[in-house]
Amino acid sequence: MKNKNYKDILQNVALVSQMGISIITPILLGVLLGQFIDKKLGTNYAFSIIFIILGSGAGFLNIFKLGIKPENKEKKDE
Repeated sequence: MKNKNYKDILQNVALVSQMGISIITPILLGVLLGQFIDKKLGTNYAFSIIFIILGSGAGFLNIFKLGIKPENKEKKDE
């Protein structure tokens, strides 16, 4: 019983870590890409804002997809 609880805790920690990485990565990539394009074109934060919004949307879409996976997995087990 103790081993099962420990395994569940580790699975939950892994899921939370994966969710954090899945939301931060596209946002950071959007920031970096936006700043790079802004420097090349000489614009003032226009592309940075656009790519931050796109990165945020991609991050939340990743979280949504991660949230659906366990539900489908439970249905297959039944």
